[in-house]
Amino acid sequence: MKKKTIAGLAALGTVLGVAAVAGVAASRKKKQKQLREKDNMTLPPKRNIYFAGGGLAALSGAYYLIHDCNIPGDCIHIFEESSNIGGAFNVGGDSENGYVCTSPKLLSLKNHANLMDMLKGLQSVNIEDVSVYDEIVGFMKSNPIKENARIISADGGIVSSGFELDKASIKNIKALLSFKDYEISEMSVVEYFSDSPKFLSSNLWTLVSTAYMLTEKSSAVELKHILNCVSGEINDLFSMENTVRSQFNLQETVIKALENYLNGHNVNFATNCSVIDVDFEESCNRLSAIHLDDNGTAKTFYLNKNDLCFITNGSVSECASIGDYNCPAPKHEGLPASAALWSKMTDKRDGFGNSSRFYTDSDTEIISFTITARSSKLLDYIKQFTCNTESHGAITTFKDSPWGLTVSTVPQPYFSSQTDDITVILCYGVNTAAEGRYIDKEMRHCSGAELLFELIKYLKLEERWEEITEDIINVIPCAMPYAAASSLPYSDNDKPIIVKDKEANFAFIGQFAKLGGGISYSSEYAVRTAREAAYRLTDTKKHSAPPPKAVMASYVKMFRALKK
Repeated sequence: MKKKTIAGLAALGTVLGVAAVAGVAASRKKKQKQLREKDNMTLPPKRNIYFAGGGLAALSGAYYLIHDCNIPGDCIHIFEESSNIGGAFNVGGDSENGYVCTSPKLLSLKNHANLMDMLKGLQSVNIEDVSVYDEIVGFMKSNPIKENARIISADGGIVSSGFELDKASIKNIKALLSFKDYEISEMSVVEYFSDSPKFLSSNLWTLVSTAYMLTEKSSAVELKHILNCVSGEINDLFSMENTVRSQFNLQETVIKALENYLNGHNVNFATNCSVIDVDFEESCNRLSAIHLDDNGTAKTFYLNKNDLCFITNGSVSECASIGDYNCPAPKHEGLPASAALWSKMTDKRDGFGNSSRFYTDSDTEIISFTITARSSKLLDYIKQFTCNTESHGAITTFKDSPWGLTVSTVPQPYFSSQTDDITVILCYGVNTAAEGRYIDKEMRHCSGAELLFELIKYLKLEERWEEITEDIINVIPCAMPYAAASSLPYSDNDKPIIVKDKEANFAFIGQFAKLGGGISYSSEYAVRTAREAAYRLTDTKKHSAPPPKAVMASYVKMFRALKK
């Protein structure tokens, strides 16, 4: 063969090879384009998840969506009516004008499984490379609680044990624990114990009512759930050994850590922004739109088929108001925003509960007051009176106080901005419509100075009034009109279940949502409802930790203790 012919064939082969490669590449590109088009047809639009409310339930729900449900944080939007995130954990103030805490919340290592699980996944904001859970446990080990004076008796003596229950009360408690919830759901505590009225003057009632914010009008079911949770460690109501205690307040320990986690995942926060209404699809219980009041501007978000909404349908700390040393906390008028939204939803659809059952009673108020002083003088007097050291005491209740007056000597400093010379003391009462023993006024009408005077009288320090008040910077009362509302008696359908049906694209979360068992007032309940709702709405094959289940051995242990 001639060289020219061979060269020509070689050239042709090269051309054909290039063409073949180009053809394969083109075919591959075509297939890739087809696959992309197919994927684009099946890929859903970007999912948005909205939270109505920015309290612990909402923050916990957002945490579990990210942590367990693989939801990108930038899809999550949290709308909070107030200027602060955190709900019942909110605090404020400074060393110059005085500090204020809102709702008194006691956490437990044993009875707060869902909350503790979440805290294990949160980085502490106070200690580097430590989880919030380890921060709290470490502080508790270094500062163990050994409550010496949980109750101060009418004669000023310390009650260290003994529940003071008569046989009729113990019989009724046994019966209470055997009832199904629906059988006694509409009965209040005072109604249930009508044939054993001594129960309401017992040490057990004093312990439970002031630790869990119950009144005589609270639900007998709520009392049942509390006793179930503490049955195996009933004496802890005196010792408070498993009560969670941290160096700083829970807003700066828990909520700030949650905020940091969510901000780190690009969650969107909008404060001074309230969800005021929702629209439903005509054919089913799915939301089609949510309506906002965003700093006075009306906005509407329309939900795509993959969007979700979590609604906090009530709050124990909403509508809180504060006074000062000379003025009582003002009375709030009208429904809170969360209850108003809930009411609008029930007007549009059946099966979402009954908000009026919880927001028409005037006796759901709890008042706390925070004492800020320039020295430790008053704190030292309290510790001396109760035989507690600062690190060992938890809460002390004056049994003969018509208010259920309770004082807490929290660790110092309790606020990160608190200077070394400042001390903070927390107090609260659960019967705000009662007149004081020494102040001839209902608690709700008392100024900070009058609340302080009642406490000073119980401490038998009235002769040192001027000496003590010289160091007082402020005493700030905080009125929470609906703090005990979630514990009111209700029928089986008055609280909505967290997710009504499989078609639903929204959930109710928080203290006013229904999820079998548990103590509705507790922070654990808020976290558990949010966690379970996150799993159900995203079809995540996980479950929240159930509330503690009492067994026969724990009941036997409890009733042996109650008889002493």
